[in-house]
Amino acid sequence: MKKPSYRTSKAQLWVSFWFAWSVIVGIVWAGLGGSENAVALANIVIPSMILLIAAMLGIHRFAGAMDFANAQRADSVLPSPPPYNPRDVPAEFPEGFR
Repeated sequence: MKKPSYRTSKAQLWVSFWFAWSVIVGIVWAGLGGSENAVALANIVIPSMILLIAAMLGIHRFAGAMDFANAQRADSVLPSPPPYNPRDVPAEFPEGFR
């Protein structure tokens, strides 16, 4: 089996990571400086940026590694080869079936 490839490079992940943290630090800095707009935005922006960081660096790569490991298992169920089993594609139901 071929090793999985990702659309985002490590450099893109790090740029996203540092950009998200810079937004968080900027909002906190402006909020501490007395900006009412920054304080109003903080309720939405800070949790969103933290979730972005977690998603880009951890959750996405972790889930991809689990998918790859499951595909490596010997007891993985593969789709049926052609000709396909009739169960693979549901037949059209008669008009009054539903």
